[in-house]
Amino acid sequence: MQPGYTNDVFYSLENGEVREYSGSSWTVAFYNSAMSAAIMINDGRGVELYKVTDDISQFANITDTIGLSTWTQLYGTDTTWSDGSAFEAASTGSQSNYGWGEYNFVSHVIAGSRIFMIKTIEDTYYKVFVVEKETGIFTYRYASLDNSFDTTMVINVPDFLNKSYAYLNMDNHTVQDREPSGDEWDFVFTRYVTNFQGLAYYPVTGVFSNEGVEVAEVNDIPANADYTGASFSGARNVIGDDWKSFDQMAMPPQFVLNDSVTYYVRNKVGDIYKLYFTAFDGSSTGNVRFNKEKVASGTTSIRDNQPSVDVHTIYPNPTKGSADLVFSSEEKEKLNLRVYSLLGKLVINSEIVANLGLNSVRLNLNDVENGVYLVQLGKNNNTTTHKLIVNK
Repeated sequence: MQPGYTNDVFYSLENGEVREYSGSSWTVAFYNSAMSAAIMINDGRGVELYKVTDDISQFANITDTIGLSTWTQLYGTDTTWSDGSAFEAASTGSQSNYGWGEYNFVSHVIAGSRIFMIKTIEDTYYKVFVVEKETGIFTYRYASLDNSFDTTMVINVPDFLNKSYAYLNMDNHTVQDREPSGDEWDFVFTRYVTNFQGLAYYPVTGVFSNEGVEVAEVNDIPANADYTGASFSGARNVIGDDWKSFDQMAMPPQFVLNDSVTYYVRNKVGDIYKLYFTAFDGSSTGNVRFNKEKVASGTTSIRDNQPSVDVHTIYPNPTKGSADLVFSSEEKEKLNLRVYSLLGKLVINSEIVANLGLNSVRLNLNDVENGVYLVQLGKNNNTTTHKLIVNK
């Protein structure tokens, strides 16, 4: 990653390093999906986000940071790519509220409803108003505090084919195409902010898995570790940063590896690799050393540890009360079908029997309120999740 962790390094288990890219090249990033409102901040490199006011008419009148100590600082999750971003952290709890804006069930546009303050990597403060998101296009306005600079950027995220995010550098006002194609990398070595036991947020150096890549953490030394029966998870921070710790009592203070943890990584084609870390130099070089070994091909991986269903569609979406979930299964098996509101309320919880091949299940949501719901299908910890909008 270079001294001082200068670079993010995208890595492929099959092909090695794919790309190094400056970790400080972006300020905010916009998720590439019509069904997501995620706007991520580069918190690991010092970007900070604050909620200022819900009165969007005050944009021009915000001219200083005197209220900074009273504004709520916002943090994003380090577990998922598609939601839980810092801009969404100020959600009111309403099913139509996405933190930075309100979803219109008729027009399907998210309209901005909040003003933020952002501190960039170069310590410049801008006031920010996310004007709207329509389909995959974000309209994003930001201005200097003295209003001498005021720009509105239109980020057409679908232009970034097969990539999770489009990136904006607010220090030089350019859109960045910084990810390799999604099928070219398995994880990225990067800097990010994590929540330590619910007590405080702080920056760490660690590993995020790509979307579609699953990881199982086995608490055993590499010589004895086995992935049989292990639960694979699609959370991006399973490897994260806790494969090491910082020993302040050592002379000199240094990073110490956790030598009793082994990771098994299943890539998008189903190959499973055994991975464990052997050295971490810290900021002096930014070097990370690890061993990897391919232990199973996609055709021999354990079926119980991976989703065996492929959801094709949920239609109609939006729905007035009922919708059909269409999916394929690679075998006859029992699956858990759950539907949650965005507030975490479980509205459907059932077990279905899937047949080999194409399947269809009717979802009855006539008795639930209008809103956005998460449809989850799978078994054990291996599920697929898709959004469904109810608009009666």
